[in-house]
Amino acid sequence: MNGDRARRYHAGGNQAQPTVREGLRVTAKQGAPEAAAPRLSDLMPWSVAPLRPGRSWVMGPDPATLRVRWQALADAADPAVRERLFRPSRARTLHSAVGQLPGQDTGTARLARAVGRCPEPVRILHGPFDRQWLLPDHRLLDAARPELWRVADEHQLFLVELGHVPQAGGPAVVCSALLPDGRSPAGRPGRIHPLYRRPGGVEPNLAPA
Repeated sequence: MNGDRARRYHAGGNQAQPTVREGLRVTAKQGAPEAAAPRLSDLMPWSVAPLRPGRSWVMGPDPATLRVRWQALADAADPAVRERLFRPSRARTLHSAVGQLPGQDTGTARLARAVGRCPEPVRILHGPFDRQWLLPDHRLLDAARPELWRVADEHQLFLVELGHVPQAGGPAVVCSALLPDGRSPAGRPGRIHPLYRRPGGVEPNLAPA
């Protein structure tokens, strides 16, 4: 607030104090009990840690860009070149063997041996305001969070805590129909709370009244 409104507010003795609970930023009057600011985890008990791709090339501004990157990996006959393009991590290498993500028709063979056809890119929410495309192949993602993919459908909504860093800009919570990666402009990702625990809009993730 600013100007006359702010002066009237402070003159009335109602100076607001910021209160942070589980990444959900609220404002409470000075002296108000903390119970007036419930934790987001109390309202929506089930939450999942954000996605961690582990390599930036699996995300892009459009599907065509991702297909070009995938094809470059597939065409790399030299193992050293393929490894450099893949960018291995402690969680994923060309020799990682993992199953498909729920709802995604992708290969499961080790990428060191065969790459196969490009996975169909999917749209995701990247941070609070950006939309990107992602290759939804479990072999490419360090922490794909299969439990989120299992419940991601046209009925689902995700409430995303963006983490709190003092004096950092941006919203504290974002609601998205797209699967979010949990990226926070404050630099500290928060947790993801699906509205429903099961596919098809079944079993709301809400605490009993």
